[in-house]
Order: sequence, then structure tokens, then C-alpha cells
Amino acid sequence: MLPTKANTAGRYRSQRPSVAVVEAALVRFVAWLERAGYSGYDQYDLWATAYGIRSRRMYYRWGRLAAPLVLPVALADWLVPGVRRQLCPTRRYPMADAHYLMGFVLLHRAFGSALYLGRAVELAEALRRSHIPGFSGPAWGYPFDWQSRSGLCRRDTPLVTTTPYVFDAFVELYQATGEESYLADARGIADFVAHDIPDTPSGRGCAAGYAPGDTSQVINASAYRAACLAQAWALLGVPRYRELAAANLRFVIDQQEPSGAWPYAVGATPEPFVDHMHTCFVLKGLYRASQVLGDAEALQAVQRGYAYYRANLFYPNGLPRPFARGGTRQFRVAELYDYAEALNLALLLQPHLDTRPLADRMAAELTQRWQVPAGHFVTRISAGGIRNRVPYHRWGQAQAFRALALYYEGRVKS
Repeated sequence: MLPTKANTAGRYRSQRPSVAVVEAALVRFVAWLERAGYSGYDQYDLWATAYGIRSRRMYYRWGRLAAPLVLPVALADWLVPGVRRQLCPTRRYPMADAHYLMGFVLLHRAFGSALYLGRAVELAEALRRSHIPGFSGPAWGYPFDWQSRSGLCRRDTPLVTTTPYVFDAFVELYQATGEESYLADARGIADFVAHDIPDTPSGRGCAAGYAPGDTSQVINASAYRAACLAQAWALLGVPRYRELAAANLRFVIDQQEPSGAWPYAVGATPEPFVDHMHTCFVLKGLYRASQVLGDAEALQAVQRGYAYYRANLFYPNGLPRPFARGGTRQFRVAELYDYAEALNLALLLQPHLDTRPLADRMAAELTQRWQVPAGHFVTRISAGGIRNRVPYHRWGQAQAFRALALYYEGRVKS
């Protein structure tokens, strides 16, 4: 059974899972996905209701004076997450579709099965249909309104934190099939990322906006854009892509604190938080861009950042903790999304850092502690050992599937 509290989870010292265990977990997950379909619920469902949006707006305006307004939503999400089934519609999430697509391409490579490749192709068609028109190229965002500290982000606003995943998905499908239309999709996406996401000069580089017209300086947004455009330059040879990627890369490097940490954003919050998943996003983007651009300074920043990450974003028992400092914790003890990103990061960094033990531990935890008999994963463990078993495609399920598929492919090839 799952450990209910972080301080007792260390009693379960998972060993490296066998290939058969990982394969069985993936097969169970795919069977669940076939039954459930690609539409579902999300971490932000309750906060995307009219009341959730208004209460967050008041909280950001008035601070703790508005705590009674947000508390009912936070408590419902903690104690009765299944209530969203009565209050909220199901939606389809492009970020999840992109991760599922990449996962199926990985399973196709591992198993040599045309069935998995066919599922990837179906997801590509769904992504083509769901893109947001009106920009330099296809783009994707959230299918709901979202109230942040900086304002209301309307549904179907293109986001630089979502669209690059679709770029990666089309590139991987192109590499698997040789079909030129997928390369054309990737080229169009790169044009959106290059031309419609604004840059704000900052020190030696430029900060990428979160969306068209946005001038905030969210650090993971620049890491996403740097990685996407660096990969696009390597694939398509457009010099402007490289210039923009290098400028965003410099910004990310310059925002690293002496400790090795990156706050979520520059000057945007009264208490810049450092959390698990966004640290993973920054490290992944920085590393991917550094490898394409041959940037030694960026690789050194990754090494410092990873040292901070391991020292501050894991409990003493070696399991991921959601926050290192600050943030709206909302009773969280353990988060599926963090486990998935820890595995993705460990697999990515293996050529330069000794991350295999972390990859093995995360794969073991996901397959042996987090997967439920139905096939999906527990979404979150909260204070009091309360487990949220409502599967959120965008918030952890798709990322965990893709990470385990990548881990499985590596084990099979080795």
C-alpha cells in the first residue's frame, strides 16, 4: 500500500524494479487509458469555477483578509477532491495529449508494435484539431480560465509552457515515421514560439513571456523557450531560433541564486517560491538547450541547480517534497507530478550526472506504491494521509506514463 505520510514513507526502501514489473505497470496504465479516454478532470477544476476565480482574485488583492473566501475551495480539494465530478466538466488537455503521444512512440520503439504507433498518430490528429489559430503557427494552452497573481488568463490563450511539449511530440513522431507533415507541424510551432512570445531584455539575455503580449519574467517560461528553439535550430537550421534560444538561456543562468536555486519568477511575487516541478522544468530546459548550443556555462548551472535540487527538494527518506521554500502548499505532502518530473529529469541528466539511483527509485515508487489496481496513479497524498485518487491527465498521469515509458525503453535496450 502507499505510505500515508512522508516521514513514514522511508520505511519502504524500493529496489530497482524489474523490466517485467515496469512493463506490467505500463500495460495496466494503457488499459485504463483506453477505458477512461483522454478527457477528464484537472488539478485546477475547482479554481476554474466562477467562485474559484473570484476568490483567488480577492486573495491576491487582499492577502490573508480574503483567506475565508479561498478556504472552502482548498478544503474541498483536500478532503473531497471527487466533488469536482459533480461540479466541473471533463476537458481534454493538449499538454496531456502531447505526453501520451510521446509515451506511445516510446512504447512503439520498445515493443516494435504498430498498435502503439497508431495511437500516437491518432493523438497527433487530435492535437492538430485542438490548436489555437490566429498566430504565426499552431499553439496550445489551457482549456479553462485561470486566475493568477498577474491577472486572468483566458481559456485557449497560447502558452509557452504548453506548446513546446507539442513541438517535442511532433518531432518524435516525425523521427519515428519519417512523415514530412509532422516536421512541418514542428516548424510551424517553432515559428509561434519564436515570433509570438515576447522578449524582455534583462542583463545579458532576455526573459520570455508566458504568452503573447505577456512581459512577466517567469523563469521556467524562458527555459521552455530556450530548449524548444534550440532544438528547432538544430532540426531546421534557422539562425534566429538559435539567437533567441541563447538569449533566453543567458537569462535563466543569470537568475540562478548562489545556493543553486531558481525562484519561480523575477519580481512577481512577495515571496518567490521554489518548488519541485518548476525546478525540474528549469533544469530540463537548461540542460537540453545547453547540449544543443554547446554552452558550458549552462551545463555548470545545471550541475549547481541539481545539487540544490537533491539537497532541498527531497525528504530525508529520499522521496520528493513539493516545496523548498514559500508557495501555496495547500496541505500537500507528496505529488505524483513531482515523482514523474523527478524521473524525467533523472533520465535526461544521466549522460552527465549520476542520476541512475534516482531514476530507479522513482520508477520503483511509481510502479509499486503509486499505481492503483485500476491502472492509473494516485494523484496526491495530503496531510493526514488523505489520497486523491481522481486521475488528472494533465497533472501527473500523462507525465508519469511518458517517464515510465522512457525508463522502460532504456532498460530494454540495456
